[in-house]
Parts: sequence; C-alpha cells; structure tokens
Amino acid sequence: MSQYNFTVGQKYKREQVSQQAGDGGDITGNWATGYPHKDGVTFIFANVGNPGQTGHDYDNYFDGPDLIWRGRTGSTRHQPSIRRMTASGAETHVFWRTGGRDLFTYAGLGEALNITDEVPVRVRWRLNSPSTVVSTPAAIQRLPASDLNKVRPEHIFEAVQLLLSGYSDHPFALSTDYDVLTEEGHRLPPKAVFGIAATQALDIEVGPYHFTAGISSPCFRIIQEAGYRIIPKDGQALEVPLPDLEDESWTEGSAKLVTHKKRERSPAAAKAKKSQFKAKHGKLFCEKCNLDPVAHFGTTQAEACIEVHHKDVQVQHMGLDHVTTLGSLQCLCANCHRLEHAILRAMLRNEKDSPTVVS
Repeated sequence: MSQYNFTVGQKYKREQVSQQAGDGGDITGNWATGYPHKDGVTFIFANVGNPGQTGHDYDNYFDGPDLIWRGRTGSTRHQPSIRRMTASGAETHVFWRTGGRDLFTYAGLGEALNITDEVPVRVRWRLNSPSTVVSTPAAIQRLPASDLNKVRPEHIFEAVQLLLSGYSDHPFALSTDYDVLTEEGHRLPPKAVFGIAATQALDIEVGPYHFTAGISSPCFRIIQEAGYRIIPKDGQALEVPLPDLEDESWTEGSAKLVTHKKRERSPAAAKAKKSQFKAKHGKLFCEKCNLDPVAHFGTTQAEACIEVHHKDVQVQHMGLDHVTTLGSLQCLCANCHRLEHAILRAMLRNEKDSPTVVS
C-alpha cells in the first residue's frame, strides 16, 4: 500500500509531486533529476518519444502494458539509485509525458521485470494500472521491424550527407551514449541518422518515438551494415588506415590519387551506390561494358566484380572538402575500373610534364 495518494491518469506538475512528498514543491537538487527519491520511495519522470528539456533523447517507450525506460547517461544496474528502485517490493511511482513541457501523467506503481547490463541501464517496468497506457498517443508506437528493414544503405548515406551539410530541421536530439563515426571522423547522433534515412525510405515523417536505438537494435545494425562505425560517446575515434594502393608509387599528384582512391574505398559510399543501383536496375552490372558478372559466372558471389568509381569529378579538382554524392559514382567491372585509373594516371603525368606558363 502506497503512502502517497496519486490518481492514475491524472496530470501533475513536478512541483505537485514534490509537495505531496513533503518537500514543499521544491524542484531543485534531488527533484531536478529524472528519478528523485524521498524516504526510500522513487519517483520516475519519463519523457516518452521525445527529448527532455536538456535536449537528450533517452529512448523511453511503451511496449504494451510496460514502460521501457532508460536511466541517466552512464547509469548501471549496480548504482544505489537503480538498485533501490528496482528491488523486490520497492515503491516506485511512474510519471510520463510526450512533450518537453507537458504535465506528467501518473501511470501508477512500477515493478521492475527486467534490468539490463547496458549503459545507460534499461528497465522494463510493469505498471499496476496498465489501462492508463491506452491514453498514450498512437504516434509514439514503434514501427515494426519489417518497416525498419526497408531502410537501405543509400538512405543512410544520404542522411549522413544531409547532417554533415548542416541540416537541422528534424525532431532528433543530441546523442547520449553512442555516435555514428564517418570516415572523416565526424560524429553524428545515431537516431538522427536512422530517423532521417527512415523518413526517406518509408515516405512518412519518422520521429524518435517510432524506433529504439542501442546495441542489438535494428537502428544500429542497419547503420553498421551501411558501412559506418558506431562508437561510445567517450570512445576514441581511431584513424582507419588506407589499404595498399595496388603497389603503386607516386610523387607528383600522389596525394590527389590517394584521396581519389580513399573516397572510392569508402565502405559507406560503395554500399550505398551498389544498393541504389541494384534497387533501380534489379542487378549489378558494369556501366561501361555492360558486363553482368552474376550471369557470366553463374553465382551471386560474382557481384564482387562490380566496383564503385567517381565518374564526374576530375581528380585534380577533388579538394579535401569535396562532398561525394551517389550521382557522382559509377558501377564498373574491375577491368573498366582499372582502365579509368590508368586514364587518371596519364592525366597526372601530363600535368607533371606540362610546362608552367608565367603570364
């Protein structure tokens, strides 16, 4: 039996909860956190489907009668505050809202059914009054995995390019625990990357409430399959070495050729281009000689014969700040690709041998 008389389904300000708890409506200190406590009782204030006032999206959502909830950044199941609220017989009151400045709806007492070893910790709360979840807006329901799996590498690639260009007209907040790491070392919020990509793939407005992120989630898996790394917030962004350039040695113009090849070897760009090309044409083939390697060799493994090449940008004009678009890439067989690089080498030699004209 609870010592507090909150009404399930009723809306409360944080000050009102503090008042009932005997702290006179004070919302500083302990009450300014996401799960204050008083005399062994915990009060959870959860933002569901939207970032809180700090701008962080902690990825809370309803799953049937349960609330899937994350602790603060860096929290673990072994911290005293988490152990206190999740202990057998603990008194934990759950309040939730969908807007950053909305009042909190009282969902009832929560019982911790499952506590993960993730950081931040994730807890499944079984509410003692699950009927209150009926009032949850339909918009915060998760998209099925079958829809999330429609996001392809080219959608992820385009989302990354949009964010790198400064695009900010989206509902996603800063990341709290993990970042998407681009080949250039830029860090981006995984939910923003995936949400923008999903909006393009599904042709609907996808928000942070439509999917969850985190280790083993479809969001992380699809981003990684698109060729990007996901690292912890405090993880070091290590430089990925460029593979050997086919034992080629260059002096004049070598930096330009290395830059060109490094961009071509970008796993994200290559996977995005191949996925887009295959979705459009139904198969991979060489855009120069029309070789269909699968038909020629009789195995789908022959798709490895198709490589990705920059077709529009001359290597001498490809600055370090050049932004690659899928339209500037071309699918070529290995032979035609080597021919294109031979042409680039000849251009570099001509540049080296051409006399400088002084005006």
